[in-house]
Amino acid sequence: MNRISFFAQMELVFILGLGALIIIGFLLFYFREQIIEAIGVGGVKKTILEQEIEQRLVQIRQLARQQMFREASVLMWQTMTLASEGFLGVGRAPNESARQLGVKLMNRGDLDPSAINAIVMAFEKARYGQTPLTTQEFKDGLSGLHQFLQTATSAGGISEVTEEY
Repeated sequence: MNRISFFAQMELVFILGLGALIIIGFLLFYFREQIIEAIGVGGVKKTILEQEIEQRLVQIRQLARQQMFREASVLMWQTMTLASEGFLGVGRAPNESARQLGVKLMNRGDLDPSAINAIVMAFEKARYGQTPLTTQEFKDGLSGLHQFLQTATSAGGISEVTEEY
């Protein structure tokens, strides 16, 4: 009779258990993002910068609903410069115009020039223009801001605030 000794059986159980734990650990590690998303626990915490930008987007929407396009466009510009410095490391020099910063951002090559141009144009008209900003000019700038933020964050960290005002 070839019987496996008690110690050999325990060793086999130990090895099988250890192997199962390693496999389970690997699977949990590999699918950790999907597991966290599925159970809805924790998630990715937003940075202070992301929270600030979200608050500004809400303020922009509120100003737009009140037809205060000038103030909303200035806040759009400020939000873009904040995101530019925070996410891309591209800040505005004290003597740099809005257009110069826009060109600097466009020259990076990874940002949509039309989005940046729409923001800059809305800001310049709101700040220096003789006529009020039109609804379409504002909408173009806001669309550009959302596109810029989406690219700048590159992770979608900013929730969209695109509902109509």
